[in-house]
Amino acid sequence: MINYPAPWKLQGYGYILLYRFGTNFANIQAPEFLANKAIPGFGSVMLVNYQTSNCGPYGELLVIPGKYQYGHEKKHTISKIYVSSQASVDNGRINWGIPKELAQFRFEPQSDKIEKVTVTNGNKDESSPIFTASFKTGSVPFPVSTRLLPFPLIQHLDGKAFQTTFSGKGTGRFATMTDLSINENVFPDLSHFKPLVIIKVDPFEITFPVAKINKLTY
Repeated sequence: MINYPAPWKLQGYGYILLYRFGTNFANIQAPEFLANKAIPGFGSVMLVNYQTSNCGPYGELLVIPGKYQYGHEKKHTISKIYVSSQASVDNGRINWGIPKELAQFRFEPQSDKIEKVTVTNGNKDESSPIFTASFKTGSVPFPVSTRLLPFPLIQHLDGKAFQTTFSGKGTGRFATMTDLSINENVFPDLSHFKPLVIIKVDPFEITFPVAKINKLTY
């Protein structure tokens, strides 16, 4: 394995889906260390095509199911995440405690405004879909920044606690989603929830800094 230490700078484009899933969903999706600690707040699904990163290009699909009380702080967590690069899997776990899994991604433009995105199981064939959706993007651009809605992360992995606040910016356009299909055995079923807003950010630039890491004591 090749190590790609933090910080990382990544560029590409992606879709940000903002939700209010509710505390019941957030508790169901929470890792064990955040069980029953959900509080009201925003959640998100992010689907990104990173064209450059410290470890090369890759696709990414993740869910942040909500906000949690973590000690005296309020944090978010990435509960499920797929990427198309083994280097991203390995280094994401080491650098930030993010539980990345391997999958295959296809970003297929259908027209200048519509794109179909397909995520399939990285260990199986085309008949093992994880997530499929089409996105139609509007034409009016506006600036986007995580300063308006930060997602400070807490992750536990391999006996360590990782705290990270990523930052991102880019040019956004409102989008709509159709033809959503999810294999709920391997990714949370979003079909019962309507996103508050969907934004395509293109171009998109994000920085993942060095995490604050502490050993867990049980």
